[in-house]
Amino acid sequence: MILIIHTIFSIFALLAGIIFLIPKGTKRHKQLGYVYVFSMVVCLITSFGLFNLWNKFGVYHALSIVSFLTLAMALYFPIAGKNIKKWAEYHLLWMGYSYVGLVMAAGSHLFAVFPEWSSWLRITLFWVFPYVLGTVIIIRNKVSTAKKAIQNSTK
Repeated sequence: MILIIHTIFSIFALLAGIIFLIPKGTKRHKQLGYVYVFSMVVCLITSFGLFNLWNKFGVYHALSIVSFLTLAMALYFPIAGKNIKKWAEYHLLWMGYSYVGLVMAAGSHLFAVFPEWSSWLRITLFWVFPYVLGTVIIIRNKVSTAKKAIQNSTK
């Protein structure tokens, strides 16, 4: 049952990624943000009940802790860190990496779907490519997107 809940909320979080395509700082952005955060929290909590790979605490549990920290950092800035000059950029940076981590975690599940592919190809396609592409998009757009988000939030 935990796996089903984990999977459902992981999918909700992935679908909430549409938030990256809509204007930031708007009511819609905040609504989708709540869906993403709630889905991620459920996904991360349930991840600690999954032991089907090692029958003990494993590397994916450690990555869940990292994901919790990334999400917490992302939430800190709009909730308590608005007095920091570049708070919106930091929020975008941490939230972007939270989503990139989610995509990479989803990619981990694709390893078993393509067992005939070499390990280096699966690692490249499902981990390296999302990380590099996500980093380029995050870094390239964070300043202009943060400015627009602040403008939208004051309307």
